[in-house]
Amino acid sequence: MKVISVDKKGLQSDFADWGVSSEYADFFIRKCDDRGHSVALSSFVFNDTMHLDNAFQWLSANAAFWCRAYREAEDTIEQVEALSAIRTLYFAAGFMGVSPVVALIRSWWSKTYELHSLPAPNHSQQNSRPTGFLSSLLNSSFLKH
Repeated sequence: MKVISVDKKGLQSDFADWGVSSEYADFFIRKCDDRGHSVALSSFVFNDTMHLDNAFQWLSANAAFWCRAYREAEDTIEQVEALSAIRTLYFAAGFMGVSPVVALIRSWWSKTYELHSLPAPNHSQQNSRPTGFLSSLLNSSFLKH
């Protein structure tokens, strides 16, 4: 399995485009695996500071990373992974009330429509749920008491 990584210079440029301050951008990269020309996600990341607590900054930094990952994706699986992360950030930002991030992701989503063919983050490329999906989910062991 490959670790998810992106081009460092491209990510730094994207941070600026997403309105991420240099303090948050630098901290984000320090928490990742800085490989010189690329930045890879670390297996365990969290904000251990008292002062870097701006939700807009964190959501924007993550959106910049995942939009960069989508741009650099080399196959369909990588695209789906990145798009799923972007979708998650979109809804998390909405429920957290960070509307500028919602607007930025919505703008990105519209501009990249020709690539993913999804009109909105709540749409799926899958037309129908596979037969038996719900029943197998309900019967899975993690839901039983």
